[in-house]
Amino acid sequence: MIPNAMTSTGPYAGLWSHLKSIDHTIERITQIDSPDKLSELDKDRLIALEIFLRGGLENDKSPDEKFESLFSHAVLSEPEYTSAIDLRARINTIPAFSNWQKSSKKSYKHKIERLISVIDHYLSESSVLLFPRGGVKEEFEVLRSIIHSLLSDAEIAMQH
Repeated sequence: MIPNAMTSTGPYAGLWSHLKSIDHTIERITQIDSPDKLSELDKDRLIALEIFLRGGLENDKSPDEKFESLFSHAVLSEPEYTSAIDLRARINTIPAFSNWQKSSKKSYKHKIERLISVIDHYLSESSVLLFPRGGVKEEFEVLRSIIHSLLSDAEIAMQH
């Protein structure tokens, strides 16, 4: 991000920009029919999202370690974002996540592991059409809802 833009929009501009990039990646995934059509930036953003979600499962790490990859873009002069996010508490308040697989009474851990698995398989099978078009659409819609919620939080933080 351009330093002047950072000063005019506040310290959370880097976080917002990174989340917006992940959002664009997820949007592109819903529009293509094969993982091999993803750009390298798209793959990098999916990897960052996957590691971020894994951080929500690992309770024995400090908050700084849990979210390190998602926020690795942060400029040193920016505040520490990671301590402000409790992934488990934050995701459970998002209706798209809490209602997803509700009828089968899946746990938070199972649902996060499913999202991680979808990302992992999507990335590892980039040269083969692993999922039929729309085969994991629901999971990517849930991921997009999570990102939109975090984007909203970053936008609010930028205005203060």
